[in-house]
Amino acid sequence: NENVLFSQDTYFKFGTASPFIEPDATDFPKTMPFVLSQQRYDSLKKYGERVQSAAKVINALDETIKVGDFAKISGCDDPIYAFRPLGLLANGFMASENTGTTNELLLARWYINEMYLRIGDIQNASSVEEALIAHTALKKSMNSYLSMLNRVITPKVGNKFEYIV
Repeated sequence: NENVLFSQDTYFKFGTASPFIEPDATDFPKTMPFVLSQQRYDSLKKYGERVQSAAKVINALDETIKVGDFAKISGCDDPIYAFRPLGLLANGFMASENTGTTNELLLARWYINEMYLRIGDIQNASSVEEALIAHTALKKSMNSYLSMLNRVITPKVGNKFEYIV
């Protein structure tokens, strides 16, 4: 767990990978932590656009990969992917002064770490097929993350995120 963005995630705590979450699925995780609407609203207002932009950038990598330029994509530290804002938004949605770091927050961090690692996998792929497999995992990680957030976005908080295909 040394080469990831967030060292404390579900892998750190439980020593195992987590399943991907289908868009709008509510069976995993079973519950979401209670965080005040105002805190979620403020976090969404501050980081929402960057998260949506990152989802579009990740989705657009598909075209770059298909033409064989996958080695030229920006590295995982490039702010275009907004991995840190993804983490900050997850903190605002899944942690409060009362709850602290929840298992759900650790799960969101795991999905962010997976996205971070898949960017490197795409860059280091030896074929288009290998890069597309990594990109599929990248999109599943992003959709899993967005699915978790969308579960706690009420009309009072704002608009839900669009998933990537």
